[in-house]
Amino acid sequence: MKKTPRGAERAHAKSAGANAMALPSRQQVPARYKWNPGVLFRSVKTWEREKRRLAAELPGLDAYRGKLGRNAAGLARALRRIDRLRHRLELLSAYASRLYDTDVRRSSAQAMTTAAEQLYTDFLGATAYVEPELLLLDETLLRRYAADPALADYDRYLLQLLRDREHVLSDAEEALIAGASALGNAPYNIYKTFASADMQFPSFTDHEGREVELSPAMYARYRQSPHRSERKEVFERYWGAHRDYRNTFSRMLGGQIAYYEFVARARRYPDALSSALEPWAIPTGFYAQLIGSVTQHLGAFHRYLSLRKRLLGIEGDQYYYDLYPMPVAKGRRKYTYEQAQKIIPRALGPLGTRYTTRLREALAVGSGWLDVFPNQGKRSGAYSSSVYGKHPLVLLNFTDDFDSLSTTAHELGHALHSSLSNEAQPYPKADYSLFNAEVASIFNEALLIEYLLAREKSPDERRFLLAAYLDSFRGTVFRQTLFAEFEAEAYQRYAQGKGLTADSLSRLYLKLVRRYHGHGSGVMNVQPLYGIEWAYIPHFYYHYYVYQYVSGFIAATALAQRVLERGAPAARQYIEKMLEAGCSADPMEILKNAGVNMMTAAPYRMAMRLFVSRTRELEKLSP
Repeated sequence: MKKTPRGAERAHAKSAGANAMALPSRQQVPARYKWNPGVLFRSVKTWEREKRRLAAELPGLDAYRGKLGRNAAGLARALRRIDRLRHRLELLSAYASRLYDTDVRRSSAQAMTTAAEQLYTDFLGATAYVEPELLLLDETLLRRYAADPALADYDRYLLQLLRDREHVLSDAEEALIAGASALGNAPYNIYKTFASADMQFPSFTDHEGREVELSPAMYARYRQSPHRSERKEVFERYWGAHRDYRNTFSRMLGGQIAYYEFVARARRYPDALSSALEPWAIPTGFYAQLIGSVTQHLGAFHRYLSLRKRLLGIEGDQYYYDLYPMPVAKGRRKYTYEQAQKIIPRALGPLGTRYTTRLREALAVGSGWLDVFPNQGKRSGAYSSSVYGKHPLVLLNFTDDFDSLSTTAHELGHALHSSLSNEAQPYPKADYSLFNAEVASIFNEALLIEYLLAREKSPDERRFLLAAYLDSFRGTVFRQTLFAEFEAEAYQRYAQGKGLTADSLSRLYLKLVRRYHGHGSGVMNVQPLYGIEWAYIPHFYYHYYVYQYVSGFIAATALAQRVLERGAPAARQYIEKMLEAGCSADPMEILKNAGVNMMTAAPYRMAMRLFVSRTRELEKLSP
């Protein structure tokens, strides 16, 4: 999900000496601002007991082998039993991960996470016979089962199984794939631990004379510095550290890509992209269509970058380290968490009382939904995690700025999507697709910025909000499209046997980042060092995830405008057909039912018109 910058609760970034800055320990953060993993398990001891019970129950799943096709009632019993165990395993994994992410240095939490992953791998092995056995049944019989009331919760699963039958392997082959899943998680787990806990970063002295260690959180803070020499030094030191470890990073990313390519080939897909898109009925051509629909508007992006240069007062070349500071000096508001608690529900008011009441419940201090502020060892960024039947848990790193306010609205979009879907759908249909996941979160951001712009009369504040919106568009649409293109080309290089060395990945990334940012036409000077930025992006380990930020932003923009223009009927349609839909239909069909057709050019044109319009308004307000 969305990455968010560093920071601390008001004065949570405490001094640790005259010239040093440090985040608080976990114990120093007030309990009322922490999430409550107790909603999943009361204690680690309870978790351990459940782990032992699950391990003992997994062998019992073999009792259904060879009996799945006898009758609809028997199949329903078997699938429900399997799902009950899956759900309990999800709870087990979620609890361990929530403990780990609040302090990645805790070896005990890391061990729990590893144990949960291994148990889930065992579960996959124990159920590997199910789909091959079902696909041995006559197609007519499977369709009859899908229409049987006893299997109403599984009708879509059975029909999708038929659609994907050529990619389901034999019992023994499925067991091998399941056993390899733990190996497939290893590159990302190593990356997460290395980048968050073990990687050594240099220190620098900031403009106030404080010695600062360039952790990921501090990098995200200081890259926005209004002091150009400071952010230049931060970039050179931070990316220099990544360059020093470039071979380690290339091995990790190369291993992840190799795993996804292996699974794709094993399942008889032509490539990893097909294996990521086809199960969701997304045409593989959509990926290239998305990249093309965005890159044809790079001229508009370059116009905005040139405006940023003027607003920042840069003489001579604009450099890549100039990309993050807010280009508007005046009007930059601070937003405390207490202000966010009021603003976000008001901004989402067009969705109605039911939605905003739940928002207020989640945002309330002590609700247990949100882990608000950063601490030592806490995972950077932000995300929402949900397990069926439990309220979501949202990780933030709130820093009293606009980005924190926007990120909170974003992650609560995910959280309420999960909450509403879980209420409306049975467990087998509640987990919405990744393709639709970003729509609900970016929709919230869209209504937030519309709410703030509609009420802002001060030219300085309006300039700030316009710049914030345009920078969000830059980071979500243009930057994530760049990532998507890099990811596709990296996979292609691997498939062609060219090898994914650190130098080849850096050359590829540098080529793309220069094209997107107008290096050749003098818009922005991107120096060779910044080709290593690929090593910083965790989403490259997620198997074709980043393009969904782009499609999500475009779809969310179209849906938000529709709700604002058409009012309550459009809001009900969005909630009922999108937020409550889960995976009860194919993701593009769900979006179409909610009011946007992503297979047409219309949503892209509308979003780009809004981008250009707001660029022009900012130009007019900026003498």
